Amino acid sequence: MVDITDTDRHLYEIVAEDLKEKIKEDYFGEDGKIPNYLKLTEIYNVSMSTIKKAMKILNDENVIISRVGKGTFANKNFLGDRLVRPKSQTNKIGLLIRDLEGPYFSGIYAGLADEADQKGKKLMVTVSRDFHQQEDSLLRMMLSHEVDGLVVTTRRKSIYGVRIYDELSKNAIPTVILHDVYDSKLPSVDVDNFKGGSLAAEHLLQRSKKKLCVIVGEHGYKTDDMRLDGFLETLREHGENPAERCHVFRYSFSTENTAFDEGYKLGMSLNIKEMNVDGIFMFNDLIAMGFQKAMLEKGIRIPEDIAIIGFDNIDRCSEARVPLTTIEVPRYEIGKTAYNILQQLMDNDGTYTGPQAIHLEPKLIVRESA
Repeated sequence: MVDITDTDRHLYEIVAEDLKEKIKEDYFGEDGKIPNYLKLTEIYNVSMSTIKKAMKILNDENVIISRVGKGTFANKNFLGDRLVRPKSQTNKIGLLIRDLEGPYFSGIYAGLADEADQKGKKLMVTVSRDFHQQEDSLLRMMLSHEVDGLVVTTRRKSIYGVRIYDELSKNAIPTVILHDVYDSKLPSVDVDNFKGGSLAAEHLLQRSKKKLCVIVGEHGYKTDDMRLDGFLETLREHGENPAERCHVFRYSFSTENTAFDEGYKLGMSLNIKEMNVDGIFMFNDLIAMGFQKAMLEKGIRIPEDIAIIGFDNIDRCSEARVPLTTIEVPRYEIGKTAYNILQQLMDNDGTYTGPQAIHLEPKLIVRESA
């Protein structure tokens, strides 16, 4: 029934998409009754968990409706995957953001919200909490409220071939992405992550006599890849062989809420002395502060034994036990710039002639940790 060899997507997403196609084609007859979960597991030859996740997607997108005591039915008002712009201006814009309470995205939100206020736009905010499988339904929900444009963040490594983003682009629905994402056809705004990594390497090389270490997220996220590339390229420019001079570790970190604890656990697990490391660059301030706590508990002095550089320059950096040297991300300016690009899109019927990706300047903030 579905291509289970497609490893680029979750199986429940494939099942959900197939069910949507069947509903559009009236596959389930005049009454539109959907087979029960057990029957669906047999039809698709998948687990009950996969069916439940697929049906949740359909429910979130209002593709199906449940009738107590009767079962689940196709929503006859479901219009398929067509995305349409409102017929007239609504003075509302939608913001889909990964996290509103954390120190990183809250700064971007502030810049975006202030700019929207000045232009008389209402901001409709939805939080994805880093679950990219919910993005499609959340974006469609905001569009159903007839917003004039969208500003979005995503946990996806790439948006190539993801239907919702293809449709936003194809239908010229004004949309701006709040960070660098591989394969994006939509305009994006982010800090220059490559230069940020380069600034960190330049600073650590000035004092390092041993090896350096870089901690970044898992392979495939463009922001992490660019920070690492900038760091390693700067080592090469200084005549260093990255394979000999630098340890590189890539981890799959969770969210801002768990970053400090994950950094602490990482610090407790790494034997810095055995690795002969006296300088470390970490892609996130909270990770770096958790790592710093572990170092101090293990009796390792900062910066005498090891210098630590983070990334973002969140407010807590200056309050750390050893104030954290970091790369500053102009988060407020990212929010403002994203809004101004969105305004151009809204004013020009979804057309934008500027650069595909805008990279704002990072800045090295030197404190006691390095």
